[in-house]
Amino acid sequence: MEDLIVKIVLSLVLGGVMGLERQYNDKPAGYATNSIICVGATLFTILSLYMAQMGGDPGRIAAQIVSGVGFLGAGAILREGNKVSGLTTAAAVWLVAAIGMAVGFGQYLLAAGACGIVLLMQLGVRRTLGLVEKLRRYDTFYLTCQPQWKVVDQIRKAIEDQNVQILKQEVSKHDGHFNVSIVATFTGHEFQNLTKELLEMPEVYSLYK
Repeated sequence: MEDLIVKIVLSLVLGGVMGLERQYNDKPAGYATNSIICVGATLFTILSLYMAQMGGDPGRIAAQIVSGVGFLGAGAILREGNKVSGLTTAAAVWLVAAIGMAVGFGQYLLAAGACGIVLLMQLGVRRTLGLVEKLRRYDTFYLTCQPQWKVVDQIRKAIEDQNVQILKQEVSKHDGHFNVSIVATFTGHEFQNLTKELLEMPEVYSLYK
């Protein structure tokens, strides 16, 4: 019984730590969700061990944990235009279930090690992304606006006023508005400022990259 309590408490702690990182960065599936997933995976794993003692197949429950958590992770993935978000959260949910299973099988060092390594990786990635945001790179962003060439000229001027270099520009007309695609070089900070300025223009309907 003491061993079971240790497993449940450890899975609660490890799942909670993983969830805190998600919640701190304002991502879906935070502390409570990851804690519950981790404890649930641990309990199912413990039950699979009891099933093995009674002559059953312990792999059947483990397989269902993987598929069940896959459905949970899929619910965190969102798509908006060309942008897909939630993939990291979905992967984290999948990993938390694996950590819970490791705890259930008594692999405490493996579970704690995986949790620690992933958290360190997440912190390192975020610092790296912060540095990348300061680097100038080229990318394409897309706008829809009023079908007037003067509006296109206003957009181009607003971009150049942000010290963003335009490399290529294409304009097409569709359903009573202009679709404008612009290839330019900019930093992440410059793009944020540019997005804010362009979306404040009443002639611009949408902007994404």
